[in-house]
Amino acid sequence: MFTRLAIKNFRVFREMEIADLGPINLFTGMNNAGKTSLLEAIFLLSGGGSAHLAVNTNVVRGLEGDRKVRPSTALWKEFFVNLDVGKVIKVAATHQALGELTLNIESGLPEQVVTVKPTNDDDIASPPSATTNVADERGLLFSFRQGDKVVRGQILRKGAGIEVARPTVDVPFPATILVPRGGDVHEDAVRLGVLRRQKRGDILLEALRIVEPKLQSIEDNSASGAPMIWGDLGLPELVPLAVMGEGMTRIARIVLAISSSPNGVVLVDEIENGLHHSVLEKVWKVVELAARQLGTQVFATTHSFECTQAAHRALPHAAFRLHRLEIENDERRCVTYSADAIDGAIKHGLEVR
Repeated sequence: MFTRLAIKNFRVFREMEIADLGPINLFTGMNNAGKTSLLEAIFLLSGGGSAHLAVNTNVVRGLEGDRKVRPSTALWKEFFVNLDVGKVIKVAATHQALGELTLNIESGLPEQVVTVKPTNDDDIASPPSATTNVADERGLLFSFRQGDKVVRGQILRKGAGIEVARPTVDVPFPATILVPRGGDVHEDAVRLGVLRRQKRGDILLEALRIVEPKLQSIEDNSASGAPMIWGDLGLPELVPLAVMGEGMTRIARIVLAISSSPNGVVLVDEIENGLHHSVLEKVWKVVELAARQLGTQVFATTHSFECTQAAHRALPHAAFRLHRLEIENDERRCVTYSADAIDGAIKHGLEVR
């Protein structure tokens, strides 16, 4: 579990540190305060130097469709504060089990890269097709350090393709990032299959019953030609989870993300998306239970006061941290609230979003 995080020159962050992280962390703040950027920074650090996560991080912001039309430098210029590619990005953290972890990212001229052919999907980690020397395009150079171990990688855009140096990366811990909308019903089914194999399927079933009490059972089924999650609502046939409503799908993906990241991290942007305020307290209890059982640390963002209130009411004070990202003179800082401070803010109607 992370206990401290520091970010420098990444997205909107010139320099920011969070010194008190807990098992479940909820981030609030105004638009453009850096909530999504913070999740992305943790996601990049979790890759242990995997350069391809830089492009996957752009997928979070819906930029993947621009690969063929944007200039190569523009593909990642937005990573740097004030678009200044002369800066060096640094994401550093203290991890309870792994010690100090540091990821540096800078713009430079790679000597050699591995070409990955563009595909119709977002998977840029497909098998390499060729090796080429490049001296005319700047790329992103990655350096990940854990203790005495250093892993280096690089990535750049070349023509219509993406070229990635693929060092052997020992990923320090699993990480999953969830965006407000989108997702893959097939991947959901695969994750449920793994959960059921571990005899933990009841975690998801009980979570979904928060929204739909009539749900009797769930299963991963390929009868439609591809794996999907189906539910038994007492009707003559099973019903796909995807047609039961956005809230059902959202809860399922959060729980399945936790189950697929044991002893790792789950990053959820706008966690309240698709959920009615009346069920938020129960959702937080399910998230805390699943995270505690699997040793998963949760980082989530919200714009909702109801979501913040529900988390404070539902979660053990020792496990929950509320952080507010604030903007002052174009600088970002993080304020972490104690349980008593949250009580006082809620009582007096103070702004904690």
